[in-house]
Amino acid sequence: MNAAMQTLYWRVANEKNTELDAVSVLMPQEDAGSSQVALEYPVDVSFKPSKQHSNPIDLRWSEEDVELFLALLNKVMDFDQRNIELDIEDKTIQGIIHLVATARFQTPYPADEIEGEDFITYRRELDVGDLVALNTHYGFVSAVIVDLDSIDATCILLDEVVDENDEVLLPGYQLLMMNRSAVLPAEFGDEVEPEVLH
Repeated sequence: MNAAMQTLYWRVANEKNTELDAVSVLMPQEDAGSSQVALEYPVDVSFKPSKQHSNPIDLRWSEEDVELFLALLNKVMDFDQRNIELDIEDKTIQGIIHLVATARFQTPYPADEIEGEDFITYRRELDVGDLVALNTHYGFVSAVIVDLDSIDATCILLDEVVDENDEVLLPGYQLLMMNRSAVLPAEFGDEVEPEVLH
């Protein structure tokens, strides 16, 4: 797959007996007869659509989808965007596509109610694709940044947010929006006591 040139599509199809749509990625291929066929790879992402539909809907990847994919890819490997060959079967590539699908189809959860108390510590410049730790009332939780503005960071959780009774408050791969002040370097998520880090 040429990530810089290949046109990719999302397919959203109703999951049977539910109100949710399931997401797959479509990668057009040319067969020996030069006709277009598409390889379909399910992505473990579903969402509640604004309108119910019976037939699958194919959506072209947006410019934002491609930019996020390339930003995430750039964080895990060095590559030349002008000439890139990727194996869609590769688990790392599938993981990145899963993150892009989550960012595209999930609605961010406003997470201000779980943000931990701010404290003085070292910080780094934030960038899309960065692995970070989120400061919550329930400890530091690993996440990856998928969007930024001057106030908030939109992140995808890589760990669950669990309360003191071991109840899961937010599952892994939840899309959420946090104030940038609650987004810290990834080292904070390494099971270190807060007192040691500031």
